[in-house]
Amino acid sequence: MFLTNIDIENINAEIIKQVLFSTSIVEYSKADCLIIFGCHIKALLDERIKLAINIFNTKKIGKIIITGGIGVHGDFNESEYMKEVLLNNGISENMILVEDKSTTTEENITNSIEILKQADLIENKRIVLVSNQAHLRRIGMEFKKQLKGINFEIIYEYPQISLISLENVLKNNELKLMATNEVKKIIKFIKQDIIDDELIVFDVKDNIAKKKKN
Repeated sequence: MFLTNIDIENINAEIIKQVLFSTSIVEYSKADCLIIFGCHIKALLDERIKLAINIFNTKKIGKIIITGGIGVHGDFNESEYMKEVLLNNGISENMILVEDKSTTTEENITNSIEILKQADLIENKRIVLVSNQAHLRRIGMEFKKQLKGINFEIIYEYPQISLISLENVLKNNELKLMATNEVKKIIKFIKQDIIDDELIVFDVKDNIAKKKKN
């Protein structure tokens, strides 16, 4: 079943799970770049920063891109906040590339890709995308669409314990509505040719693929 086969008027818990919460887990020891996506909700942004710091301290990471200005619904500069936390946790300033103008996820991606191009961090590179799990499918799809034809690898990283976990989303009506709208946005973007359609699987109990990479 492809994403565009989903009936947007009947998005249920199983669809939310498979579309937003079935991210592949990949084992790896190094990456050329790690991108932390901003968020106007500090509690969620803190989850992402904490994860990124742990990755940086346990794996070999070439550069960190922090992306996010003052979001549409925000009241602080997300990149400035992230940079301060990273520096306070011992990450050297020369390891950090800053994108502080974007106000939406789409701008996050477009502006980050420009930084990646300028720093020669795309072709044959491994890029780690850090956000909350429900956010990652759309981010990955937009990256792949904008960089179509270029050889690179994406690895997805998300906080395993989160305020917007699948469990919390399914028991909270506000979060469930947010997740439903995210699925609708993905389908809308496919129809607008912003991203390419993808196959989703519903008949496999455990859709998490574990692969080993050096």
